[in-house]
Amino acid sequence: MNQVNFLNRVITKIERGEAVTKTKVKNSTYEVIPIKKKTGEITQIPVLGILGGDVVYYLVCNSNDPDNFGERKDLEIEIPDFAHDRTLGLSITYRASCDPNNEIKVATSLHSDNSPNGELDKKMKRWVTELTRDNPAGFIDNYVEQVNKLKTALKEKASKEVGLRLDVRISQTQAPHLVFSKLEAFNIAENNRLIVEIVDIANNRKLGIALAYLAGYQAEDRGKATQALSSGRPIKEEIEQRIKHWVNDFTRRNAPGKFIDEYQTEVIKLREELQERAKKETGLRLELNITLEKQPESFKIGPAEITVYVNDSDTALDLKFETELLVADEVKATSSQWGTLPLTKLVKDEIKNYLLKEITISQFFYELKDTVRNNLVNHLNSILDDKGRQIGYLSLESKAISSSSIPKELIEIQHTVQCKVQNYSGFIAVENTLQMLPQDVRRYVSAQSPNLQTWVENKLEKIIKPLLLEKKYIELLKDFQRESEDIRQKMKEEAKSIGYAVEHIVSLPRLEHHKLKDSFEIADENQEFRTNTAVVTVKLSTIVNAKVEDFSKIEDYLNSGVDEIIEEMRKLINSTTKEVLLKIDPQRFYLHFYVAETTQEKSVEQELKDRITEALKERFGLKINSVVPIPEQTEIMEYMQRIMGMPGTFESEVTSTNGGESVKFTGDFLISGIEKDRWSRFESRFLGMQQSRQELRQELTSLKEEHANIISIGDIGPSNYELQRIRDRITSIEGQLFGIQEIKKCIEDSILDNLFATIDSQALQYLDERNKLAIALKIQEWAKASVSEKYGLTIEITGLRRTETEEEKARAQLRQATTQANLEQSLKQIEESAKQSQLKLEAKTKHRENQMQISLKMYEDKSALLQELNQKRQKLRLIGDKISQEELKDVEEQIKILESEMIDSSLEDDDDAINLNLLKPQASRKTSFLDEMKRRELPPSQPNPSSQSIIDVSDSQNEDVWHSK
Repeated sequence: MNQVNFLNRVITKIERGEAVTKTKVKNSTYEVIPIKKKTGEITQIPVLGILGGDVVYYLVCNSNDPDNFGERKDLEIEIPDFAHDRTLGLSITYRASCDPNNEIKVATSLHSDNSPNGELDKKMKRWVTELTRDNPAGFIDNYVEQVNKLKTALKEKASKEVGLRLDVRISQTQAPHLVFSKLEAFNIAENNRLIVEIVDIANNRKLGIALAYLAGYQAEDRGKATQALSSGRPIKEEIEQRIKHWVNDFTRRNAPGKFIDEYQTEVIKLREELQERAKKETGLRLELNITLEKQPESFKIGPAEITVYVNDSDTALDLKFETELLVADEVKATSSQWGTLPLTKLVKDEIKNYLLKEITISQFFYELKDTVRNNLVNHLNSILDDKGRQIGYLSLESKAISSSSIPKELIEIQHTVQCKVQNYSGFIAVENTLQMLPQDVRRYVSAQSPNLQTWVENKLEKIIKPLLLEKKYIELLKDFQRESEDIRQKMKEEAKSIGYAVEHIVSLPRLEHHKLKDSFEIADENQEFRTNTAVVTVKLSTIVNAKVEDFSKIEDYLNSGVDEIIEEMRKLINSTTKEVLLKIDPQRFYLHFYVAETTQEKSVEQELKDRITEALKERFGLKINSVVPIPEQTEIMEYMQRIMGMPGTFESEVTSTNGGESVKFTGDFLISGIEKDRWSRFESRFLGMQQSRQELRQELTSLKEEHANIISIGDIGPSNYELQRIRDRITSIEGQLFGIQEIKKCIEDSILDNLFATIDSQALQYLDERNKLAIALKIQEWAKASVSEKYGLTIEITGLRRTETEEEKARAQLRQATTQANLEQSLKQIEESAKQSQLKLEAKTKHRENQMQISLKMYEDKSALLQELNQKRQKLRLIGDKISQEELKDVEEQIKILESEMIDSSLEDDDDAINLNLLKPQASRKTSFLDEMKRRELPPSQPNPSSQSIIDVSDSQNEDVWHSK
């Protein structure tokens, strides 16, 4: 390959079309890197999405592939030593490769307007200059030592800055570029290439070294130099003979083998000794540089084809290999005397020997390009080490492998076999999944390495089709385990014959009716059914979850599809439901669907569940998981849902029989349900309402649409009035549609019918809570009975109120005025009584003070006498004789009398009580509602404590509205 493009195997610039193609192919050995031309940055846009010409594409290959090494590059660089007026020419030969995960770093580092090759050349020259410019003289004078440091530094620079791995060899250029500085005296001899051979007979080695020297003397050593070099031969010849002698003497004394083995150290010692002996023996001053006579080079072997054998097979295998032998140690490579041909033969022989001794046929087929190749490189490097060589790359290929379909690891193969079975008109698809693992490659090779996919498909076809042809379809539905095991065993035997093991095999028939073995749903949705009342229908959806446990029950259906079978089941559910509902009246359906009316019968739901479950089990052999009947919305159900709990108000004004003021009753009512045994009345009223109010329904629908349209506009501010008008009309229509207005009128009529012109208005203006509750209970009794009779509904009366009459208002004002007058009179009496009480209190206080003084004097006298008697009693107790005992009794009697007299009796006060009865209202003597009921022999119902919750105890305007004076 042209040296200009030596990096093409590592990095190369490509066109967008090729970049797109490469991106679509997944590959671990290369990566496509798109870079912006102007900035040199990686673009974050995927290659497929990049448009325009501001991007350049690089294909970077990594060293996962042994071939992804750049060709060798020879680069010549000069190291100038201006201080000593000399220049050293270096020839740097290197190869580069990209380690995995460094692709982006390589692309960005080598991106340039020219090429990655030129960019790397520039970097190499810059690195050498940076590493030698601080001390070029030291580098030249200590070349052998310094050149190894330079190699290491160049490798580190390439890895750190570019992401490349380098193999580097450095030598002096063949052209004599070494120029010595001038000595102080005359230069009498020089040679840029004096060859001396070091022979190591014991190890059959020979090493040629090249000495570049400049010999001269200083003025003070002129005589010594003249005398030493006056042999009659030319001075240059004399000097070179002496140099060769000194070299041979040094290597002989220190052993030539040691000089070769420790060349880098020994050559420094040699140079020092040559300079010392020249000065000592001849007076000459030598400037020396010692290098190898020859610079060994890397070389390629191949591509070459050889025939190899492995240790567990007698089959001859072809192997194509290509490699490159690099110079690992220049001294060993030069002294070993191994040329290109011997090394080529050595490599071929060692490859053959290694494969024969160490590698099996399985390893050859499965691991040739990784494990085998890596181990072989290590083996060859160990053989080449003493020859100063190492393997640069090694590529191995074999036609036997490329033409074989042997998989490397366990593979999975899938294949479906179409079969015919008895008693079934269609085909049965048997799905097979196999996992195959190679066990004996020799058998596989002996079987002509068949394509595994094709081989498996053929074998499965031959095994499964005859096996199932004898089976009935229903047998496969019930159990396929035995057939699956037969297929497994036969495939294991067949696979063993070609060196494979079947680790796992699953054979399952794709049977449409298998779906019925798992839980499935049968839905008979939104169906309309008649009840035992011809004009009333109901709607019902039934969802059944079931599965087939015994296919023998449905064997006659198996030539139909699953959907067709489920449809037959649905029809059975529908017909069974129809039979049940024809015997059920609408009242039971709507009122007792989920909960039975009595414990002696089932709910409608339970009766449907039981009958449907029984029918499906009997005809289709199903296992029923659940049966869910769901009543769907009907007009009568919607009416029931809307009207239950719907509130309303009523207002009845009752005229008095005596021409007095009328009494107005108001209240709220709530529809709470359908009256027991009144369903027929409710049903007839509903049907009558539905037939007569079609126009109202149409208007309601139109108003709701108009309302929705206004709302959808968004800005409803200007339309608030119109919206309110529509809402009020909707409320009014719904009240008419659901009969709220009629029920209201019915309640009001019931109150008027029972109270109008029959009861004195004063009787309705009840005097106490007992009469108030009696009126409330009677009104509720009449209202409930009327609504139940007419509409079949039950209601609750709440918040019963009676407005205050003008007479009551006047009476209340009079009562208030009287109360105020009585209050003022009572206050005056209280004030007068308080004055009298104060005078009495002062007189009593003065009298008590006098009494207290007298009592205190008497108390003090009696207290002194009592103390004397107590002392006397103590003494008499101590004496204890008979006379003393008698006297003691007298003393104790006196003490007792005296103590009794000292107790003051309490004084009695005769305070006058204040009479507050004037503040109490006088009992009314008017006729009450209860009295009127008794007079009419219409005794009211007994008050029910629970009914008091419906009575509004007080009017919001006047708390006395329920009371009369």
